Amino acid sequence: MRGDAALIEALERAHIHPLWDRYKRITPVAPRPKDPPMHDTAAVPVGTGTFGSRSIAVGGSALHKAAEKVPEKGRHIAAHLLEAAAGGIKFEAGRFKVAGTDRAVSFDEVARAANVAHRLPLETLEPGLDESAFYDPPNFAFSNGAHICELEVDPETGAVELVSYHAVDDIGTVINPLIVEGRLHGGLAQGIGQALHERTVYEEGQLLSASFMDYAVPRADELPSFVSETDESQPCTHNPLGAKGCGESGAIGAPAAVVSALLDALAPLGVADIEMPATPYRVWRAIMGK
Repeated sequence: MRGDAALIEALERAHIHPLWDRYKRITPVAPRPKDPPMHDTAAVPVGTGTFGSRSIAVGGSALHKAAEKVPEKGRHIAAHLLEAAAGGIKFEAGRFKVAGTDRAVSFDEVARAANVAHRLPLETLEPGLDESAFYDPPNFAFSNGAHICELEVDPETGAVELVSYHAVDDIGTVINPLIVEGRLHGGLAQGIGQALHERTVYEEGQLLSASFMDYAVPRADELPSFVSETDESQPCTHNPLGAKGCGESGAIGAPAAVVSALLDALAPLGVADIEMPATPYRVWRAIMGK
């Protein structure tokens, strides 16, 4: 993490798109953040990606730990600027204050002074506000939830219509509610597509579903208005943010919920199993006992 006069720059080893828009909530520094470079090996030499919904729980925790170090060093620089003891400096609302007084300097002033070496006592204080942190989680973060799907089947054609879909997900601390909701809804659409539509088809080695003209992703008019909630009552106990993953929640829960609802609807007709994707043709054949 690097600090200059008015910007905070974070160099991450994981893709942190769900985290960045709520950067200020999880870091104790105040200035506006600079957009982080994504997957830039010239800036961050090692990285393993964003798999397993790990970005916020692992990458976000590393960012949080690095950000916590910045105000600590800033206190010593502020103490020099204010001619006070570092132990008497408090960092609040983006300002370094001398406790019990109205004397203060802003984070911008401290960041600017940190990079002007001749203003600092170099024998005791190294210039700069660069900090780094490594975070290796002691255990996995386990997300969980409950999904309920209501659907109707046309017995004449085998067409499946989703009537409603409700989901409650425990993903720990929610850093950015808007992005989380979008990721949950997008995952639901992906999972519903897997359950009812999407199929890779080959014929004698030739891919027949090579474009979206032939590969059936669900359209907006085929999906209900999702009702989703998040439960933050049980944050993760072994990372500093209490966060768990949310990126795969919808994609994991939806296929099971949709196919279970479909089999419940077909059970009176003696259908006990159906292969995904449950296309109208497959559903119709199951109804016909073929």
